[in-house]
Amino acid sequence: MHTTMTGLGWARAAGAVVGAILVAGCGGGSAVPPGGALPATPSAPAPAPTAFGKEAVRADLAAATAAAGLPGKTTSLSATPPASPYPAGPPATDRERARDEVVARMATCSVGWSSPTDPGSAQDRAEARKRFHAALAGLVERGWKESRPVEEVPVGKGSMVMAQYKKQDWTLHARHVESGLLDTATMTATEDACAARFTDAELNLLED
Repeated sequence: MHTTMTGLGWARAAGAVVGAILVAGCGGGSAVPPGGALPATPSAPAPAPTAFGKEAVRADLAAATAAAGLPGKTTSLSATPPASPYPAGPPATDRERARDEVVARMATCSVGWSSPTDPGSAQDRAEARKRFHAALAGLVERGWKESRPVEEVPVGKGSMVMAQYKKQDWTLHARHVESGLLDTATMTATEDACAARFTDAELNLLED
């Protein structure tokens, strides 16, 4: 029967042959007794783990939301916001400029997903919430672990569902907001090492 040998099998076989030749050459005869074991050869090094980066995170978000039927788009966040089609407003304040600078820095190591913000009926909102929770379950299936219990808090005349997950060196924050006729969901994942470079004061600017 013909057997296909793996790369590791070939390495071990070649090592054993080389070892046998060296032993025979040094001893001038049969240095390995009949039935004796050949010298052990070191195992091949294990392959390096695949890095879990922005594209892998984006793929997880896209797959989880698509499987749940939750409409939206997943993109790597841009450090440069698109130009506004509306007339320019008053000059930005120092706090607004500082916030924009923090957002630009964090965008380099974050991935975001967002749903449409169009108004919908009560039935639409109930379905959207169901799909949001299905998307969270989809993230868990893809290896994201809940790091903070899902909670719901009142927001104006509606409510907001918040969830937090971790996978390898990334933390993901998910939110689903219902207020009036508006229904919107967002998910933002940020690399932990990047987030650690921000001060509490800088992170507080993002709460505005």
